[in-house]
Amino acid sequence: MKQTKPFFAYRSFWKEFDAKKRFAAIGVDQFAVFASHSTNSLGEPYCQYDPTWLWYDTYDFAPFDQQMNDVIGICPQAKILCMIDLNSPLWLARQLYVDSYPAVTLAAAHDRWKEETRKYVRAFVEHVEKKFGDRILCYILMCGTTDEWMDFSNGADSPGKLRAYREWCARKGLPEPADIPGVAARDHISHEHTGMKLRDPVTDHEAVQYWHFHSEFNVETILEFAALVRSLVSRPVELGVFYGYILELAHSVVHRAHLAYEKLESSPDIDFLISPGDYQDRDMGGGSGFMTPNGTVKCHGKNCLYEIDHRTTTANMKLTPYVELPWMIRWKSPAEDRAGLRREFCRTLFHGSHLWWFDMWGKFYETQEQLSVIAKCREIWEKYADRSFTPEAEIALIVDPESAYLVGINDYNPILLPVLKAANRLGAPCEIYSLNDLPRIPDRIKFAVFTGVVRLDKRNRAELDAFAKERHLLWNGPAGLTDGEVWQEQTLPGARFEDYRTITADDLRSEAEKAGVHFFTEDRCPVWFGRDMLSIHCARGGRKKISLPKEYRRAEELFSGKIIEVNGPSFEYEFEEPETALFLLT
Repeated sequence: MKQTKPFFAYRSFWKEFDAKKRFAAIGVDQFAVFASHSTNSLGEPYCQYDPTWLWYDTYDFAPFDQQMNDVIGICPQAKILCMIDLNSPLWLARQLYVDSYPAVTLAAAHDRWKEETRKYVRAFVEHVEKKFGDRILCYILMCGTTDEWMDFSNGADSPGKLRAYREWCARKGLPEPADIPGVAARDHISHEHTGMKLRDPVTDHEAVQYWHFHSEFNVETILEFAALVRSLVSRPVELGVFYGYILELAHSVVHRAHLAYEKLESSPDIDFLISPGDYQDRDMGGGSGFMTPNGTVKCHGKNCLYEIDHRTTTANMKLTPYVELPWMIRWKSPAEDRAGLRREFCRTLFHGSHLWWFDMWGKFYETQEQLSVIAKCREIWEKYADRSFTPEAEIALIVDPESAYLVGINDYNPILLPVLKAANRLGAPCEIYSLNDLPRIPDRIKFAVFTGVVRLDKRNRAELDAFAKERHLLWNGPAGLTDGEVWQEQTLPGARFEDYRTITADDLRSEAEKAGVHFFTEDRCPVWFGRDMLSIHCARGGRKKISLPKEYRRAEELFSGKIIEVNGPSFEYEFEEPETALFLLT
């Protein structure tokens, strides 16, 4: 029987036995376990247990068994989200002169790296399945920079990568390239439009083609290992991976090999994509958010796992007496902890997403008040969480990975970041899709914002014209400048907002009103609605009017248990400062 309840789990880099006990005491019985043999971006070990991959064909899984038994000792009924470290141990990086952590595509193009890593994965999964298989909810493939399949080689070449590039071109029916484009060629920019640098699909064809390969090769590597894990597990098991950060890696998404997310989501071997919440909008009044278009994930019948790693007032950012992360800003008060944790939970609830509370280096969930918030979230999750849950949004934001290949390295962020922040503050729900999703976007969408959609080929254009009927569209920044063959601006349906660096929630609301979108509040704040449930997050407190799309009798605020008599299409609620409220409407 297919599981409908999403995961609700605890994760930490460190052992954190006391935190695990506190989570188990509030009913959390799902835990992420990571037997890591690699180090993080600061050179510190990811894992406080000894490594399991010791040398060629030499494995010691006793530290993994100890990690598992420690969790089971704390929570005897524990179910496990099992993370697999594909990154190179230091000895392997030194032996092969290639390190998957900063340069995952170079490692994947190295035959010996792939051979040895496949052997390790095979040995590890066979061991886990034999000893703990009945406890494993899923396997998660970890590799690349920060284990998130990011590539920081900036497209660097190698003999193996040139061979892989030629094979990729042959599969695509493209001429065999003599070489991988050099730095100047692959970063060449031919056009400038309203202050933005853009690649020409013809003049800069060599660069565009190579960067396509760069992302697709990364995904092919993921899928090769996913297929291996599938072959080793006799029962149905879910597989997840960190990938698809087009909404976060805006200044370098092409170089980081994260643009082939639609290819990944099309594979039957991947069940969910993981990301932390957006780092750019975590303050009170903001909305954080998935780093990949969650609407696209749903269109492919897959799911997201949302990593709640937001820094609470108590979060430890000091890894050693000498190493700390002062740039990671904490929330400022227990009230912000409460409102922030509730806000992030509500996002996952309304999207039917998995979640884990990421205790990184400990102390994130230290106080009784923090634990009480999570305990209440779990209680609500038990009653209402379902993988099929989607927000009943009337607004969509559309991005396009194909267009991203045409945008200069420092120019995608200024298009995307302002409109993402604006979309989080509309006072109405907004879903995010990719351009190829147009035929599958629900009819309930009345208003769509296209941002950074530089390229519209003939198929996209035909789908756009069909999608535009009875909908209002807004084009944010340079749009429709090429069909992929000719550099010529197209006439587009809807309105344009050329000064994309300054777009605000007020700008989006004024256009959305023309489409008849329903707004739940006059405040510029994050709102989710669906299945007669409504979530509102406010930085500022006070009495606020809440407008509903139909008449209801009453509203129950689920975090506090307060009952508000409604008897109509609106009600008023006194918000604390800050607050995230979650209403059940009847």
